[in-house]
Amino acid sequence: MTRLVPVLCVAAALGLAGSAWILLGARAHESVAIPSGAGPAAPNAPDALRTQLVAARRSCSPAPLDAVVQQLTARTQAPDAAADPSPWRLLAEAHLERALARSHRRGLRVGEPTYTELPREIEADVAQGLAALQQARERGDDGAELCRLEAALLGQRITGLGSALQWNSRIHTALQRAAELAEGDPRVHVAVGLRKLLAPRLLGHDPTKALEHFTFAAGALADDERPSVFAAMACHLQKKREQAIAWLERAVAANPQNQFARVVLRRLRAGEDDPFGRDVGDDEIAAAADGR
Repeated sequence: MTRLVPVLCVAAALGLAGSAWILLGARAHESVAIPSGAGPAAPNAPDALRTQLVAARRSCSPAPLDAVVQQLTARTQAPDAAADPSPWRLLAEAHLERALARSHRRGLRVGEPTYTELPREIEADVAQGLAALQQARERGDDGAELCRLEAALLGQRITGLGSALQWNSRIHTALQRAAELAEGDPRVHVAVGLRKLLAPRLLGHDPTKALEHFTFAAGALADDERPSVFAAMACHLQKKREQAIAWLERAVAANPQNQFARVVLRRLRAGEDDPFGRDVGDDEIAAAADGR
């Protein structure tokens, strides 16, 4: 699944790809209150390209996102979009989702980055996504979504302690601003939950609190199965096997194309000690698809 970024997601920061924030503490966001009830769905204006982006993201593969990136890039160049930040913001999200999709099959481990050396394709998506965010800001956008996306994109760049120190301040500021502007946004709660789930054990790791954030987000994000995957990992870390299985079953039912969720569910049912930590291989994908 796309390893959404460590502290966040994103998403777009919702995604199982990019546990880069793991090297950052979660203390700054412990005060983000979890609303009672499922909460409203994350706001998104009706848009044909957003619908395509969501569908492409659900493929959990970079290839379908290529076409969306191309179409959004073309839209940003249209004369009637010269002063509109929306296509630039959506383009940044598309680059984030493609970066996450490139890591879909990578394992999730507490306190460890997704990569020790960032692949060139992911760095290119991050750079282009950040450039798109800057264009949106120059056109007047300064909302929570932009801040959340910035934090998620920068989180992808963390490959160890040095890069964590380099980007920590900017990531922290962006995510804190997103929480201030939209405390009830479920995507912000995915980000905060990931921060607590994947942070090192001495720097804010808190699977119990993370589960609360993911539970809230899963109830509001009907088209995104990733909060359920993260909730399953939070349960597994608390030795709640049956709950973890139930969350993964929910994720697979919501999106059967999520290969990470399908394989980890199979591992968990088989009683593996660390079902989330290993990368997903072709043989496991084939076995999960065959029901073996």
